[in-house]
Amino acid sequence: MLLAYVSHKNHTEKVVIERGSLVIGRNPQGPTPRKVLPDPFVSGDHLRIEELPGGRIRLENLSRKVTVNLASGEVLLPGDLREVMPPVRMTLGETVLQLEGADDEPEEQSLQTIARPLGPRPNQTLSRLPLDNEQISAEVLARWFEGLVSVQRASASTGEFFRQTARAVVELIGLDCGLVLQHRADGWNVLARHDANAQNDAGYSRTVLDRVYRERQTYFQDPSPGSATRSLVDVGAVVAAPVLDEQGQVAGAVYGARFRRSGGFGVAIRPLEAQLMQVLAASVSAGLARVQSEADTARRRVQFEQFFSPELARELDRDPNLLDGREREVTILFSDLRGFSRHSERLDPRDVCLLAQDVMDRLTERVREFGGTVVSYSGDGMMALWNAPADQHDHAVLACRAALAMQAEMPVVEAAWKDRLAFPLRLGVGLNTGRALVGNTGSRSKFMYGPQGHAVNLASRVEGATKQLGSPILITESTNAQLGGQFATRRLCRARVVGIDGCVDLYELYATVADDAWRAERDTYESGLTLYEAGRWWEACRTLYALLAGHETNYDLPTLTLVGRCIECLKGPQTSFDPVFVLGQK
Repeated sequence: MLLAYVSHKNHTEKVVIERGSLVIGRNPQGPTPRKVLPDPFVSGDHLRIEELPGGRIRLENLSRKVTVNLASGEVLLPGDLREVMPPVRMTLGETVLQLEGADDEPEEQSLQTIARPLGPRPNQTLSRLPLDNEQISAEVLARWFEGLVSVQRASASTGEFFRQTARAVVELIGLDCGLVLQHRADGWNVLARHDANAQNDAGYSRTVLDRVYRERQTYFQDPSPGSATRSLVDVGAVVAAPVLDEQGQVAGAVYGARFRRSGGFGVAIRPLEAQLMQVLAASVSAGLARVQSEADTARRRVQFEQFFSPELARELDRDPNLLDGREREVTILFSDLRGFSRHSERLDPRDVCLLAQDVMDRLTERVREFGGTVVSYSGDGMMALWNAPADQHDHAVLACRAALAMQAEMPVVEAAWKDRLAFPLRLGVGLNTGRALVGNTGSRSKFMYGPQGHAVNLASRVEGATKQLGSPILITESTNAQLGGQFATRRLCRARVVGIDGCVDLYELYATVADDAWRAERDTYESGLTLYEAGRWWEACRTLYALLAGHETNYDLPTLTLVGRCIECLKGPQTSFDPVFVLGQK
């Protein structure tokens, strides 16, 4: 009797093959017992399975054009015959088929066990392994541990690690065959096998493995001669130890068998040998955990380097807790390309994408050059921040340096695209410093690191104000207060922006160093602004007119705006004058 486990699209069905043969395919009609598959990639009559004496199985590919792929790597071409020993795993179209011998599996009541494996409990006190009064020499013990070390040297991310483990079952413990198996929803899959004798081709006991899976313990058994199964022909004893994942669940097993025909230690599995099998399984668990840890590290590194500099990515890799949500003072930058929609109308879609990519690549480099973190891109806009996740005592200074460097990139982009742009590219940048909650603002499945809160919203509105005030870079009073006079700035106005309660002083960020002429004009503007806010509009106009003289073709837009407000106030009586600029656009 054979057992067939048929899996298709997450559904597994158990089929018992009593005697004779079974045909598998899509054709429901025929003289031979058959199993019909709902698989469009399987032929009408695809595979004949026939049980032979001695527990062997004959496979015949009945299809005219579709192969059968065995898990061993062999291919059963149309018309081919092959004799194999169960268990055997194969693929037909989208269907996975596993054949196992099923006669007289050993009774579970005869299974023996040892102490439960420790599993992923690093704080548990370790105790001496029980030897059950068996005598063991220091030489043998040293050989065992040397063998374990050799297994652990193999990279757990390759098949060699599993092959070394299966080999250790034979050469280290003294069994006749060793297997490393992976547990799947549809059964057990052999990852590696090692036999002391090339003719050892017995399968494995599903009864023992299923008990190991359920109980998460090591089990061993000495089958009686009368209960030998076809899939375990000549097997005298078996042992299986669980491979546990980081949650303590069974991910696989290390399995070994000793045959009746072999000599040496005798047939029975000793408790000490079962204990060593459990140590081997724990080594596999540790190897798989190491692979998972390395994969998690690599995934985090890729995620981090999308947002952070390589240096900061390495720091975050050492301490991912830095990404936990926490409230801290940050400097936030928003940027936006002016008139990008107009450029998009004149360029073909490919050039639109290339232009946006070129600009964002350059701006991103400038942000990272000055230690910033790129939070997100939105169309032709960008959001970045400083002083998170790592501390930066001069975060406002770094952000302002980045903003000036970003503006310096625009002439370079224009030069590269001059043959395709109908008018100049302009960039608006707004910065604000304040407290925000910073952490993963995305979801558990999609990482998105960034800030949230009032300070973020205000920075966004400040960027929008660059359009209305005619200044390419605007910063708030909180940012300006942290610059320590290291930049040439000019207070433009006190403003109320849309969606934000209260008022804020807005400053133009001009450069790191300005000449005497610019500083003189800055002082004149700020004097005129003070007169305007005091309600002395005529004096303000007279002061500001000096800035307009000599600039017939290149007026300072903030000066024009302020002069215009003074003139509006002079036109009629002001019963309730409010000097605050109301900026009604985002």
